[in-house]
Amino acid sequence: MKFRDLQSNIKIRLYTDFITDLSQMAIFPFMAIYFSSQVGQGIAGLLLTLNVICSILAGLYAGYLSDRLGRKKVMIFALIIQIGALTIMALANSPWFLSVWVTYFMFLISNVSSSVINPAASAMIIDSSTEKERPYIYSLQYWSGNIAISIGAVLGGLFFESGRFILFCMFALVSIVTLLIIIFLIDESMKEIHAHEENNKPSFSKSIFTNYLNVIKDSKFMFFVMGTVFVLSLEFQLDKYIAVRLKEEFHASLFGFEITGIKMFSLIILINTVFVVVATLHLSKWLSKFSHKLILTIGLVIYSLSFSALAVSNSFFILVGAAVLFTLGELMYSPIKQTILAGMIPDHARASYMAVDSLSFNAAMLLGSLGLTIGAVLPSSGMAVLYLILGFVGLFCFRSGMKHKKTTEYQPVANESHL
Repeated sequence: MKFRDLQSNIKIRLYTDFITDLSQMAIFPFMAIYFSSQVGQGIAGLLLTLNVICSILAGLYAGYLSDRLGRKKVMIFALIIQIGALTIMALANSPWFLSVWVTYFMFLISNVSSSVINPAASAMIIDSSTEKERPYIYSLQYWSGNIAISIGAVLGGLFFESGRFILFCMFALVSIVTLLIIIFLIDESMKEIHAHEENNKPSFSKSIFTNYLNVIKDSKFMFFVMGTVFVLSLEFQLDKYIAVRLKEEFHASLFGFEITGIKMFSLIILINTVFVVVATLHLSKWLSKFSHKLILTIGLVIYSLSFSALAVSNSFFILVGAAVLFTLGELMYSPIKQTILAGMIPDHARASYMAVDSLSFNAAMLLGSLGLTIGAVLPSSGMAVLYLILGFVGLFCFRSGMKHKKTTEYQPVANESHL
């Protein structure tokens, strides 16, 4: 399989997702620091919590609307709102006008707009792809997303403090370009899927609460959501408990160079980034001969054991090996998990299902934060055991969800890995 063989909607979405992820990562991770410095840490925490709550509610409503009005309409509406919010954010951080409260409310609206876009965009990927193509698509999405995140984080670190106005203007311009691309180049994907399923399509008047009650009743899907929460919570331990532990406990000297805990943490992140960029597409091609279930299981076992080692070890070489292995495990399980998930959700409610699936990110982030608190009580060996439990419970949830549905073998995803 080659990139040029993918449906045009998929290719366009991958391009626009890349520039959007890059722009967001240059801004959003640094907003907590900005608000803390302006209004205090306590108030900033409350403001960001409100932001998360509003984003969750908006995402759920957007999933409901996307399954009834279409993906394209919802995305266009949200992007128009986002462009307005980002433009005002830029003006509120310009040489002529400064306002932290205008910045916050526009930041809130921008985040809500992104949450509205995500379920529709995720559903469009599924609408426009076949089961055979999805492992390759999700591997490619994971690869390009990590590159965008890395570049965006570097740009934000360099320019956020002194060049917020330029960064906000850049993000607004990216949103304008994305809007024009969606209007003129992307086709509505929902009608292609639903054209032969009108009899099964829920009526527009169907309650949003009934809609999501039906999603929650889908046990195989909810097993996957719970599995994602447990496994993804391990990733959120990396920059919380593990980073703090390394800062306090780790110190090494290698070839005359002093390596502090902070430097070790930075090295782990660097290894992860480089491995993702270099290995993702080649690994995806090699794994094409194995089954979904086998890849998912081995990947999650490696992933869990590696995080357990990161939680307890103070050996430089073990930590480096764990950084390589947890990245390998993530590259194995993540695209496959998304592929299986995409194949188990009903055609008529794809955006609604993806909206619920996106909640797993917020729940995992909460567990990641709790890990820092638990780590203040448990010793590092206890945290290592806890990480193993989280990983293996996540694996159990995924395997339980797969028992409800016969899954196909992992199809070849590429004849070559070049774009």
